[in-house]
Amino acid sequence: RHQRKQAMYTRMAAFPAVKTFEEYDFTFATGAPQKQLQSLRSLSFIERNENIVLLGPSGVGKTHLAIAMGYEAVRAGIKVRFTTAADLLLQLSTAQRQGRYKT
Repeated sequence: RHQRKQAMYTRMAAFPAVKTFEEYDFTFATGAPQKQLQSLRSLSFIERNENIVLLGPSGVGKTHLAIAMGYEAVRAGIKVRFTTAADLLLQLSTAQRQGRYKT
């Protein structure tokens, strides 16, 4: 039952691929200590209602970390939805044009 729920949450999350913390190459994470990045795995920021912003140049693994955090959340039974900043802005722009945007 738990596996079915996890599989359903994974599909609903719309991850472009499954990425995990175990697969992440920490040599690219020059701006943040490995200990700090590993602490994201605990998902304690969710319990504290905090946001995470991943910044950096192309190719350093921001998307990988975002997916890994999402995948950890799914494994913990938390529903998530993956989207890119570009897709989010497109959705907001479309909603505004259609009069569905709420401020």
